[in-house]
Amino acid sequence: IRKVLGKGAQLTLQPSPVRGVRQGMLIGTAGGVPTRSIDCRIVEIPAGGRTSTHRHSYDDIMFALSGRGYTLIDGERYDWEPWDALHLPAWSWHQHGNRDARDPARYLAFTTAPLMELFNLLAVEELGDSPPPPSSALARPLVEILAAAKRSGARSSYEVELERALAQEEARRGATRITRWKETHLVLNPKGSKSAFLIDPSLGYRTTGITAVMFQIAPGSRQASHRHGGEAVLYIVEGRGYSIVDGERYDWEAGDGVLVGKWSWHQHFNADPNRVATVLRMHTEESLGNLMRILLSPLELFNEPETWDGPDPATLRWPE
Repeated sequence: IRKVLGKGAQLTLQPSPVRGVRQGMLIGTAGGVPTRSIDCRIVEIPAGGRTSTHRHSYDDIMFALSGRGYTLIDGERYDWEPWDALHLPAWSWHQHGNRDARDPARYLAFTTAPLMELFNLLAVEELGDSPPPPSSALARPLVEILAAAKRSGARSSYEVELERALAQEEARRGATRITRWKETHLVLNPKGSKSAFLIDPSLGYRTTGITAVMFQIAPGSRQASHRHGGEAVLYIVEGRGYSIVDGERYDWEAGDGVLVGKWSWHQHFNADPNRVATVLRMHTEESLGNLMRILLSPLELFNEPETWDGPDPATLRWPE
């Protein structure tokens, strides 16, 4: 039987002497809720502190929970506040710091490390306290090599491959890195909740398929049930409620994590009659969906029940 619920109140943050932080796995094999493609951990940066500089073979979505910090990605700095979201692309050097000298800062890290491990491609590199080098410096040798090859007049499929790799690197460097919560507007969606993408190609991000959405369920209401290919991880930002996953009920509150397995029917409910429930959802639908289409097409990858079970938008009460 797969575990579904990770309780935030039971999570112990352990000190990492290498990373310079305290952290704990909420959803993931190391945290007792095993996953196949994505995980979720909570990281705490001490007051005035900073992490080591590292990079890895998997994508990382960072969501600021508390405090005021900054993140260096390939030499560029991004200051963040609570509920801001950042994308740390695979193989990008990055470092996080706490701008507050009195209180710690906390953030969520959603990653595709389990997926890379599944393909035997999991890799992490450390630079210690050194700042992240600029990505332009990493791409410059390839630019020079391709320029020399072009002058020679010779060109094979390998040069074509190098050109494609360079084009992807340049597109990645020019992509969106941060979504600021104060600039985000949630809108009513067909599932009967309000939502907005935080990390998505529609916002200018170039990920390996990882996306993040913030959604809110009206007091005493629910989302419509559905299912999809690939896993999804939910983090309860505010409120209390429960999820029905394959017929089983799982009660949750702020700070908890919910793992929705691939192709599992699921529906989320707000148990509070007066307050909105705010939930952050991350999944790799684009990358895993494309992979499944290649391998298993024609395969239906999204379902809703024949009878609509979502709320009537006209009856929803949204607090001012």
